[in-house]
Amino acid sequence: MKRAAAAFALALTGCAAATTVAEAPAPPMVHRAGPAETVAARQAAFNLTAATFGAMRAAAESGADLKPLTFGARGLNRWATAIPGMFPPGTDLPASRALPAVWSDRTGFEARAAGFQAATAQLLAAASANDKPAFAAAVKATGAACGACHTTYRAEDAH
Repeated sequence: MKRAAAAFALALTGCAAATTVAEAPAPPMVHRAGPAETVAARQAAFNLTAATFGAMRAAAESGADLKPLTFGARGLNRWATAIPGMFPPGTDLPASRALPAVWSDRTGFEARAAGFQAATAQLLAAASANDKPAFAAAVKATGAACGACHTTYRAEDAH
């Protein structure tokens, strides 16, 4: 009987050890985007920004319910916060429309990005509250913040 209990205990210990090993998380994969990947990612994000913001502008003009726009407004606000980090040194590639001023006037660039972030925060708050007058004002402020950055830090579209 003692041998059976000992064998059972040993088997449980082995199962517990096997379970622990099997459930151990895999080490995280680390992928560092290269300059071309970073440029492609920010271009995709700016395209999505334009599409999302265009829908928001149309909703503001039509007087639509704003609650469904909260998700998109949150995404714009998160992207606005990430923008400065998407322009690291070395990403001034020919495929990029970023002007050299992004890197030579980093303080000004980051201030413009902060202005966009503040405007999108207003957009998010107004959409969340379904506050149509505040949303219309935030759409104007967000558009102005976009334009202010583009004027100084983005080359015209060559296409």
